[in-house]
Amino acid sequence: MSNYPQTRSQALQLENKTESLLSQYASFGQSSSSSATGEELSLEKALKDILERRQELVNALSRIADSDDTLAASKLQQLHRHKEILNDHKRDFGRIQESIQQERNKLNLLFSVRSDIQEHKKRSHTTNVDSLNEEDYMRQERNRVDNVNSFADRLLSQAHETRDEFSRQRHILNNAASRISESVSQMPGINVIVSKINTRRKRDSLIIAGLITMCIILLWLSL
Repeated sequence: MSNYPQTRSQALQLENKTESLLSQYASFGQSSSSSATGEELSLEKALKDILERRQELVNALSRIADSDDTLAASKLQQLHRHKEILNDHKRDFGRIQESIQQERNKLNLLFSVRSDIQEHKKRSHTTNVDSLNEEDYMRQERNRVDNVNSFADRLLSQAHETRDEFSRQRHILNNAASRISESVSQMPGINVIVSKINTRRKRDSLIIAGLITMCIILLWLSL
C-alpha cells in the first residue's frame, strides 16, 4: 500500500499533462499543411508515450488494490476514476487524430481540384492558342493562293491583250499593203517607169560586167 499514493500522484500529474498536450494537438486540426509537420509528429508521439505510461500506472494501482483487501473504498473509487479519465483521453486522442486526418484529406482534395482546374485551364488556353495559330496559318495560305491566282489572271489578261494588239497591227499592215498594191495597179505610168528603171539597171550591170572582164583579160595578157 505504500506505493499507492506515489503511483496515484504520478497518474494525476500525467493526467494534467495529457490534457495540455491534447489541447495543443487539437490545434493542428486548423493547420493549412497538406502533411503532418515535425512538431505535430513529435506531439503525437509524446501523447502515445504518456498514454502508455498512464496505462502502466493504472495497471499498477489495480494490482495494489487486488493485493490489499483493506484498501479503502475511496481509493477504489479513485482508481475507477483514473481508468475512466484514461479511457476518455484515449478516445479524445483518437477523435482528434481522425479529425486532423479528415481536414487534411479535405485540404488535399481541394488542392487536387484546384490543380486539376488550373491544368485544365492551361490545356484549354494552349488548345485555343494552337487553334488560333492554325486558323492564322490557314488564312495566310488562302491569301497566298488568292494572290497567286490573281497574278496568274493578270498575266493571262495581259497575254490576251498583247495577242489582240498583234492581230490588230497585222491587220493594219495587210490593209496598207493592199492599198499600196491597188494604188500602183491603178496608175499605169508607174508600172512603165518601174519597168524602164529595171531595164536600165540591168543594162548598166551588163556594161560594168563587160568592163571588168576586159580589164581582167588585159591584165592576164600583160603578164
